[in-house]
Amino acid sequence: MRYIPLILSCLILAAHHSRGGEPGLMGLWLTLPVALFFRRRWIDRAIQLMLLAGAFEWGITVKAIIDVRQMMGLPYLRMALILGGVTLFTALSGLLLETAGRKKRLPIDDPVGPGLGAFLFTVLLLTCVQLFMHPTGLLAERFLFAAGWWEAFWLAIYAGWLSDRLQDARQIRKLRPRVWLVFSVIFFTQLILGIAGLEKLLMTGKLHLPVPALILAGPIFRGGGFFMAILFTASVLLVGPAWCSWLCYIGAWDDRLSRAVKRPDRLPKWRNLMRVIILVAMVGTAFLLGKLGVGAATAGWLAAGFGLFGVGLMVFWSRRNGNMVHCTAYCPMGWLATRMAKISPWRMKISPSCTDCGACTPACRYDALYPEDVLNRVPGEACTLCGDCLSNCPTNSIEYRMPGLSADRARMVFLIMVTAMHAAWIGVARL
Repeated sequence: MRYIPLILSCLILAAHHSRGGEPGLMGLWLTLPVALFFRRRWIDRAIQLMLLAGAFEWGITVKAIIDVRQMMGLPYLRMALILGGVTLFTALSGLLLETAGRKKRLPIDDPVGPGLGAFLFTVLLLTCVQLFMHPTGLLAERFLFAAGWWEAFWLAIYAGWLSDRLQDARQIRKLRPRVWLVFSVIFFTQLILGIAGLEKLLMTGKLHLPVPALILAGPIFRGGGFFMAILFTASVLLVGPAWCSWLCYIGAWDDRLSRAVKRPDRLPKWRNLMRVIILVAMVGTAFLLGKLGVGAATAGWLAAGFGLFGVGLMVFWSRRNGNMVHCTAYCPMGWLATRMAKISPWRMKISPSCTDCGACTPACRYDALYPEDVLNRVPGEACTLCGDCLSNCPTNSIEYRMPGLSADRARMVFLIMVTAMHAAWIGVARL
């Protein structure tokens, strides 16, 4: 019975948007009560905020109708009182989630911050995409009017769920590779369907091969088209090199193949120099091809060859070595991410409580946690802040660090940010 006012508020809002010709928003309000089945305190807070947003929508509607009726010289008081009552009813219906009966259905130790923080940050990111990106970057919006808001809400719920689960450090190594692989599958499924003829799944219709190196090489060759380069830079500034372990559509393959070996072997010391050479060669080649007026088809075949060679490294080297060879010895964007991350505030440190047991070493697939790194109490330069090592540390000695925050708070904030970005990038239309 306590949920009836909330459900009624959602139904009335759905009817309002149906009348306004906004099927996407109608779908949002019809499905919002489903979130009640996720029995977490942060979910209740998210639903309450959504109902406040619904009340705000009613307030805007009341003002618009009053303005029209005043302009036409018609009475409006009764209408304002009725819709004012609906506005108040909608705003207050969420308070019924604060009853003792609802609280009994929730876990006793149920923090709000991680889930609600990721939910709100995802909503913020996708609201910016929905309002300011033209053509719209949210995929659902391209198929159903106003469905971008519907998609944004459920992606925010997903981000909150993921952030909430990852607060248990033991879950990071288990859960992160799985959701990262799902991210990659969604990306490439959209790309394949777009190439096959569903052009609404592509951002511009101008295909950008899914090779990470083209994030930099593409704009240099074309002399424009900096969207992915800006997205990459912003991501690195926000979450450091976690771009490589959470947001790269190719890295998930390398991660999956490297796990064929339980304990990774060392990579050659020259691997870092090799990435620098590849970076310089890539930038130089892209610049020369552009200046010489080489056709896009020829440049595309060269880029495809570069990408396929990287896939070959995953299959034939990562799978045998246990490290992510493509990401740590071949991909130039990985080198840039770890270098640009020097200006990011996020760090991974090993606290003095470390016993040098070595349990973290087999968890790291980025060639960054060998015994000498542990003794130095700092992971190697290839660390991408993936957090897998936290799951293996028996003394909880490996910590995320950010100036001004405790280790626990830093881990919570970092995971909020990276899970929100992970969820938001799933929803953005592909190049």
